[in-house]
Amino acid sequence: MSCTESLAHGFASRRRLWLFALLVVAVVVSASVATPVAAHAYLSDSDPANGEQVEALPDEITLTFSGDGVQTADVTVTGPDGADVSGDATVDSDDSQLVHTPLESATDGEAAEGMYSVQWEILADDGHTVTGSFVFSVGDEPLDRDAVLEAYADDETDEGVPPGETAAKGLLLVALVGLVGGPITAGVAVYPIADRVGSSTRSVDRRLKRLLAVASALLFVAVSALGLTRATTVGSLSPTTILEFAGMPLGRAWLVQLALAAAVLTLLGAAVVGRLPRRVWLGGSLAGALGVGAAVSWGSHSATAIDRLQGTVLDFAHVAGAGLWVGGLVVLALVVPLLLRETAPADRTSAAASAIRRYSLLALAGVTLAVATGLGLASWHVPSLAALGESVYGAALSVKTLLVLLGLGLGGFTRLVLLRRLESPDGADRDGVLGSVLGGAGTRICEDGGQSADGAIAVFIRAVRFEVAILVLIVLLSGLLTSVPTAAVVGGDDGPGTATIEREGDVDLELTATPADREANDERFRLQQGEPVVLEVAFTDGDDYLESERVVRLLAESEAGDRFQIELDETEDGTYATVQTLPSDGDWELRITGEPGGEFVAQTVDAHVESDAGTHDHDETDHSTGSDASPFATLLQFGAVAVGVVGSVAVAVEATQFRKRS
Repeated sequence: MSCTESLAHGFASRRRLWLFALLVVAVVVSASVATPVAAHAYLSDSDPANGEQVEALPDEITLTFSGDGVQTADVTVTGPDGADVSGDATVDSDDSQLVHTPLESATDGEAAEGMYSVQWEILADDGHTVTGSFVFSVGDEPLDRDAVLEAYADDETDEGVPPGETAAKGLLLVALVGLVGGPITAGVAVYPIADRVGSSTRSVDRRLKRLLAVASALLFVAVSALGLTRATTVGSLSPTTILEFAGMPLGRAWLVQLALAAAVLTLLGAAVVGRLPRRVWLGGSLAGALGVGAAVSWGSHSATAIDRLQGTVLDFAHVAGAGLWVGGLVVLALVVPLLLRETAPADRTSAAASAIRRYSLLALAGVTLAVATGLGLASWHVPSLAALGESVYGAALSVKTLLVLLGLGLGGFTRLVLLRRLESPDGADRDGVLGSVLGGAGTRICEDGGQSADGAIAVFIRAVRFEVAILVLIVLLSGLLTSVPTAAVVGGDDGPGTATIEREGDVDLELTATPADREANDERFRLQQGEPVVLEVAFTDGDDYLESERVVRLLAESEAGDRFQIELDETEDGTYATVQTLPSDGDWELRITGEPGGEFVAQTVDAHVESDAGTHDHDETDHSTGSDASPFATLLQFGAVAVGVVGSVAVAVEATQFRKRS
């Protein structure tokens, strides 16, 4: 039995289809039981900690990251006099989530007292650059309010769209889906029909080889461009930079992708100019594309958002499903018409109908796999419905979803309407549906108002090619989705969270905390244990700030018995501020006293400090946040399982009906 006959027989086998159904369900169920963390690397802990006061400058600082591991790191520590006191940062050889940076004391052997600012930039395992900053102080010098606010502002996630990486990834995915879906669709929906109607496959072979060769060239160019773009994160593009990047784990993965892409390009180039057996260039291009896809998925957002193997499998399944759907449709649009032109007129309608029905099996399987895994991936990367409108990732995902629905609608039209017309006894469109929907598309209208078989085929070709355009746009959008921070990373955050509580009286008081949040019906701050908080007090008479005639003080007491009192410094804005770290979790009472406008004011504000246990601790084997899935994520996971189950059953039913018709 030939390779082509084996493919056709495999997809016609009821047993294998049910195995496929079980596989789809198993893959999407894995998403529902996963405990994801945000993709990208993010700083989860540091020594010294953010806002910590130490007696002397330590010999080194240690940064601990969660999510991704770190490929390269650049850390700059600036002292109170503006001097750079940091040495070269190194990634821990035993744990890529640890970065060590040695510190240099002043020339007299003693470090200057005051506030130190730490600016860091790392290249994460997923190929993206992440930056941030924090502060600590040496000696008794308090933290500076403006510097702390600036450090928090520097931690905003950069949502800039990298044009080079986005374009390279988009083209890479387009090439992958073509190389995955093309050979399979040819084996299932092209060559069996050609054998049945006795049509020559020479022209079909020639066109298919050229299409796959173009896709392989596109794949090689895209993989090359993606690697060179990522190499620039190490330094300016040069042979030395490329060699340094190639020596990194991320660079070695790129070399594997490049080697596989080059092998596929060489194989298909030889097929175009030579006489390689069909099974060699069809099977070889498919195997090479699957290898590149697996390597790309290994370094994807999804693989770095959870267990590496589980995330890789789900991302790879998503790409494979898109390949069956989109890549197969490209063959249906560009290769099947050539086959139909070389088929006897009496057999064209039945050949077109058979091609649609055979492809429908693949498309239904691909759509089930792509949509189910897509919902599973979205449950990891989109924490809430609101997040869809709060980030570039969310907006792109929303547009992609709408286009997928449009593509499904067009596919349903092709499958349900056009197929029914093509399978009618005389191939006629007696109701004029085809012409009215797509304007005839060069069809030949008969005297009885019906549409000829050639006309129906012409409409079929035009409908399929329009659907291809929509689906290719969807794949290009996927390149954008894999190049920007996910909605879970950005989370709609436009900077450090700020909350304000007002107290009314003869003199109004406003107390603002940064970073902090406050629920709408909760008259208390929600703060994080161990995190420096800028507390800012403003006295107003309704319109203007009032100056206090006595020192403004803050008395803080916790239910656990912790207590301290400090004086607030007046700012240039006319407010009074301090930077404090609340040392214990639980409920706190913050009492503000002052004498604005000659009137004594004493107001109390409640705060709840949440423990940092489990959110900043570094574990060598488990870097999960352990957070429960949101209701929106749970809904997406349920949808993924439902689509997987229903779609898999539909595939099996369609296969059974196909066998009865065959």
